[in-house]
Amino acid sequence: MTEALDPEELEAGRHLFAQECGFVWGAARLDQLPEATMPEIAFAGRSNVGKSSLVNALTGRKTLARTSNTPGRTQQLNFFNLGNRLMIVDLPGYGYAKVSKTTVEAWNRTLRQFLKGRTVLQRVLLLVDSRHGLKD
Repeated sequence: MTEALDPEELEAGRHLFAQECGFVWGAARLDQLPEATMPEIAFAGRSNVGKSSLVNALTGRKTLARTSNTPGRTQQLNFFNLGNRLMIVDLPGYGYAKVSKTTVEAWNRTLRQFLKGRTVLQRVLLLVDSRHGLKD
């Protein structure tokens, strides 16, 4: 069952993502997180699924979030301020990355703690590559 989308809500969303968006901060550890001053949404998914590309597409900026063909390039939680109303968080990917196991374990610990304890985190959007489906 599909609900009809409210035209006013659609316009409000379009207007929000048309606002200025800028890089604020990159954090590799929880003690490096920026102050929680506004609601946050985060993009999660396997390495190279297109999280950074989606941030760029939604904000209409080609180079806001750095993209690469090499898995594992996003190695910290990257925060982007969208019109002083919303913080977008581009999370490191999980799965394949050319880094040590200890580095991957540190990323996983940081991500789990971020997802469990960040009080302003309103949504986590999990991107899935339709060519590969869901994986562990």
